[in-house]
Amino acid sequence: MNRISEALAFQNVFAPQSVAATTDKTTAYVDASGAREVAFLLSTAALGANKSLTVTLLASDDSGGSDAQEIGTAKFTDKEGTDPRVAVVACKTSAAHGRYVAVKFQHDGDAEVVCGVTAASDGLYLPAGNGWVLAV
Repeated sequence: MNRISEALAFQNVFAPQSVAATTDKTTAYVDASGAREVAFLLSTAALGANKSLTVTLLASDDSGGSDAQEIGTAKFTDKEGTDPRVAVVACKTSAAHGRYVAVKFQHDGDAEVVCGVTAASDGLYLPAGNGWVLAV
């Protein structure tokens, strides 16, 4: 049985940074070939009570995202607004959608909010032997 760090490949596709309200941000595109599913983990600081994060899944035939098509959209609402949140957007890969996938997102908070996005895919992955993986 593989450990989770061996079963999933992780990529930082949007480094944590302040994002202004109602500003669209798009992550880097992930090569989904060889994976059955890709999940994007969108981490945000507290948005504020009843503020929302809107996420759109994109697919393209090239890594730059040209002619990307929208696969689906979801809206996540932060009811309490006091704690950091993680929104998970997952897609099963499909040749009909394109080889590369990304997410576009924006929030409607009252101020800038720090956001970051990690992508995880389920292709067989062996972590690099560079000391950056801790297996306990």
